[in-house]
Amino acid sequence: MDERFRAEPPAPCRVSIDHLTPHQVILLRTLLRSGEVPYGIVRGEIVAGAEWTDEIEKAVAWASVDPSGEADEFDDPEYRSNKKPLVKPPRPPLRDGRHQATRLRRLSAGVVDEVLIGVPTLLAHRAGAAPWTGAVMHAVYYIVPTTWFGWSIGKLWTGVRVVDRTTLRPPSPTRAAARWLVSAAPMLAALFGGVNGNAMTVAVFAVYLPIVVDLRGAHDYAAGTMVAERTTAGPGIWVRQRSAVKNG
Repeated sequence: MDERFRAEPPAPCRVSIDHLTPHQVILLRTLLRSGEVPYGIVRGEIVAGAEWTDEIEKAVAWASVDPSGEADEFDDPEYRSNKKPLVKPPRPPLRDGRHQATRLRRLSAGVVDEVLIGVPTLLAHRAGAAPWTGAVMHAVYYIVPTTWFGWSIGKLWTGVRVVDRTTLRPPSPTRAAARWLVSAAPMLAALFGGVNGNAMTVAVFAVYLPIVVDLRGAHDYAAGTMVAERTTAGPGIWVRQRSAVKNG
């Protein structure tokens, strides 16, 4: 084909957001999510396909004049797009701009916690310690810091937090206790019921396997919780932090 008749693909839409405050960026993300607009943020710019130019420019304009500076759930029928998203984000941002923790990060946190409290509890039981002693220590290890701060030591180290699914704040003592009870059910069955290792393994998979599908385990569903990254900038702690948005 003659080079003259080859149509070049349209340049992608690029709109600077350097002038937005962090709260306005959160609002912008919520606007785009409401309109199902696929986008990326690269070096202080919103980048999207050329066909989304109108939606991007409108969202940036609305976020720029937000008088309150506070982001909340946004759902304006006027803004909703009739276009389908090209790629559904695997971890859409929450209302406060954070993302749910990844499967690998949750696995890492769980391994750390089991090394610190799970394995010692079972070893102490096999050595002759009373079952209730290990159960109480295990419960305190998880419930107290989760209620106060939203973390266990494993989650603190990996930069994630347990939050109430509705408020996105650390869960109440009741929710934290319910979450622990479901997650610890296999261990409690081994301590008090003499359940063998095979049955315990099956029970553990039943609790944690839903995380592979929906990033929430059976204990999260039971307690109405989820695990989110530490801040909107990413996990932090021992991993590289995602670049924060510049205020301009």
